[in-house]
Amino acid sequence: MLTFTNYAHLFQPSKNQKEVIVINALDIQTVLSDIKGMTCNGCASHVENDVNKLPGIVSINVSYEEATAKVDFNQIKVSLAQIKEAINHSGYKIRAIK
Repeated sequence: MLTFTNYAHLFQPSKNQKEVIVINALDIQTVLSDIKGMTCNGCASHVENDVNKLPGIVSINVSYEEATAKVDFNQIKVSLAQIKEAINHSGYKIRAIK
C-alpha cells in the first residue's frame, strides 16, 4: 500500500494517440498552469488523460515534480475554461495560469 504512489501510473489508461489536424497554426494556444494536489506520477497521468479527452487538445504534458501542466490546444475547438474545468474535475486544482 505504501508503494502504490510509485506504481499508480501503471493503472491509468495509456495516453490515447489521436490524430490532430491543424488547419491554422494561429488557432493554437499554449498555456502553462500550476496544479495543486498531485502526490505522484499517477496523479499527473490522471490529469493528462482527463484533459486529453477534450476535442482540440494538441498535446498535454503534466509534471508531478514541477506541479505544472503545459497544454497546447486549438482555441477554436476548446476553451481555456473547459480545460480548467477538466483539470479541476479530475480532483486537482489550478493555482495559476501563465
